[in-house]
Amino acid sequence: MEKKFFMSRSLRFLTLPLLLTAITLSASAATDDIGLYVKDIIVGWNGGGGKKDVEHNAFSYYQYAENYWDIHDLSTNVYDKVEFTFAQAVNYDNINVTATYSDGGTTDTKIVKGATTHTLNFKADKTLVKIAITIGWDGPSGLTTIYFNSIIIRAKDSSGNICNMPVGSPKLGKGKANPILDFHYLADPTAIEYNGRLYVYGTNDHQQYEAGTPTNSYEAIKTLVVVSTDDMVNWTYHGLIPVKEVAPWIMASWAPTIISKPQSDGTTLFSLYFSNSGSGSAVIQAKSPLGPWKSPLHRNLTDGFDPGAVIDDNGDAWLAYGGGKGKIVKLNPNLYSINTGPVLPPTPYHFEANELNYINGTYVYTYNNDWSEHTPWDYGGEKPTACSMAYFTSKNPLDTDSWTYGACYFKNPGENGMNYCNNHTHLQKFQGKWYLFYQANNLEASIGSNGGFRSIYVDEIEVDEENVVIKECKPTSEGVSAIKNLNPFTAQYAATAAATLGITHEKAEGEGHMVAKVGTPSTIAPVPSEGIIEVRNADFSNTAQTLRCLVKGTGTVALRLDDKDGPDIVTVASTDDDWQELVGECASTLNGVHTLFFILSGDIKFDKWVFGDNPLTSISSLHQAKCITNNDVYNLSGQHVNKPEKGVYIQNGKKMVMH
Repeated sequence: MEKKFFMSRSLRFLTLPLLLTAITLSASAATDDIGLYVKDIIVGWNGGGGKKDVEHNAFSYYQYAENYWDIHDLSTNVYDKVEFTFAQAVNYDNINVTATYSDGGTTDTKIVKGATTHTLNFKADKTLVKIAITIGWDGPSGLTTIYFNSIIIRAKDSSGNICNMPVGSPKLGKGKANPILDFHYLADPTAIEYNGRLYVYGTNDHQQYEAGTPTNSYEAIKTLVVVSTDDMVNWTYHGLIPVKEVAPWIMASWAPTIISKPQSDGTTLFSLYFSNSGSGSAVIQAKSPLGPWKSPLHRNLTDGFDPGAVIDDNGDAWLAYGGGKGKIVKLNPNLYSINTGPVLPPTPYHFEANELNYINGTYVYTYNNDWSEHTPWDYGGEKPTACSMAYFTSKNPLDTDSWTYGACYFKNPGENGMNYCNNHTHLQKFQGKWYLFYQANNLEASIGSNGGFRSIYVDEIEVDEENVVIKECKPTSEGVSAIKNLNPFTAQYAATAAATLGITHEKAEGEGHMVAKVGTPSTIAPVPSEGIIEVRNADFSNTAQTLRCLVKGTGTVALRLDDKDGPDIVTVASTDDDWQELVGECASTLNGVHTLFFILSGDIKFDKWVFGDNPLTSISSLHQAKCITNNDVYNLSGQHVNKPEKGVYIQNGKKMVMH
């Protein structure tokens, strides 16, 4: 039974079967060459796409199709050319090879008929972002197959070693906001607002990716991911909800939805529903959006998957679910038992991704329809396109005949320039604006996979609340703008970022508490020598001279302003295995609004940071000292102290207690 559900779930992707290439891991160095592989070709759909044959290291091209390797910002002063060797002589004329740079410029060459090798030299002083092989108007028509032996980007001072493409970020230093995380695969978004923050939850595709399967087959996913924001651009990574530990009886955990309800004791109950494989929908609950979580049941709540929950203005909770046909039930106040239902609203060509919203006294049921042509269509309006998101509305959800078709509000990402994948959205109003969270698998090229591992994106969407009409939203890589600036004078977690590169996280004490360190999210890419955390819109309306960092381990944290490759403004160095608060003096006084780049080097763990005099640690966690004899002693206001008495002081960048 379990295997059956997993197999049916794996059919959700329109993707080509791929084989993993065995690759030897090595440390990344500027003198190492970089190997490119057929499995990593991005298949563009303009011109009909292309076909991968990983087993024979071959790719079949169509005329005008856009197929390319995504390159992660390589300097052409370090890497000067790409070399192709072919397992069979190229039997065609006018095959184009193009290198694209970050400024939009290109270098173009043509492979001659009969070639067994080909070299493309890059322009100097450029940043390489793409390498493509295409067939233009003067090339062969129809299907053109090229058999590769090797594709290698050569370093100028080549060591002869070949490593994999390093991990990149589609956001770092580029001002883009999508996807919301650039270091972790997650999908099937849902969200809830609490105390001024928006908490977003998703399916942990990264757990399946790390299981080593060539395509996303879902069965290894037994955790959910949590992130939060208060500005829509800087996201705090809270790590994983250990669903399998909380509810050991489950098979898997996919596609969450969450609601909250105030309790008579003054607390708030958060109820998180999810697909337990394809067998049904289950529920876990907590008194905080970050947990700890408990399982009120030892079985599924419903028999259908992909749940979507909402609480209306009367305080009543509703749950939609199903596969092939949508269903709705009314829940009891405990939020884990059914009061009324199920009823079956009209959900033509239903596939999955159920969600409920409540707008202006109206219930809105959204869902993902299937990949068919949706013919016939007898529900009014324009029929939705294949694997798109559609909605129905009703004033009385228990009356099947009351539901009215609205429109298709989100087409498949593949229809709007992204890769085709299954479709799942979440509609959310936050701080006066409407947003649509959705999923796409475009991050894969940056991390180094091509198995249908997805990421969550967000864009603004127009919603006519008065008439309850949802306008069509189109996906973008730019994403949304910040709705507020970040305050650098209050403690910020190092797990909060607008973008990252070379950063991973590990759990610290406390629910949802993660610390940052140097690492890679990829299972095949080389481990970087440093990591970068980008934080946007830091508002120094009050001038700042000092940076405080809570760190441990051996390494450094440096700060750069507005340019990740700019000079270090301040650096703190740690050599201690215990958590310590280090204080660094900035090279110049900071004012205005800036993008911050924290550069991590070495074996250092980074927990929090703040500018100014606000401490990051409590007295109990400070370094204790019976006396302070060094003359380089300051009070918490930064004033030099000649004869310290009892109290808390700063010495050598550490807080010390004199007693």
